[in-house]
Amino acid sequence: MIGAIKQQARDLFAELDRVDWPSKEKVLTSTWTVVIVSVFVGAFLWSVDWFLSKGFAYFFLKAR
Repeated sequence: MIGAIKQQARDLFAELDRVDWPSKEKVLTSTWTVVIVSVFVGAFLWSVDWFLSKGFAYFFLKAR
């Protein structure tokens, strides 16, 4: 049992050594891209929601 766990750990570390890890610059660039896109999408969805809610409120309140 212990031998199997040790072998699993050795295999894990051997696999991690073969991973092609991205550079710090690549990670930071990707992170900022995700943050900026998320802010723009959030602002867009907020504005669409705001306009639709104001538009529906105007039509529903005017229809009474």
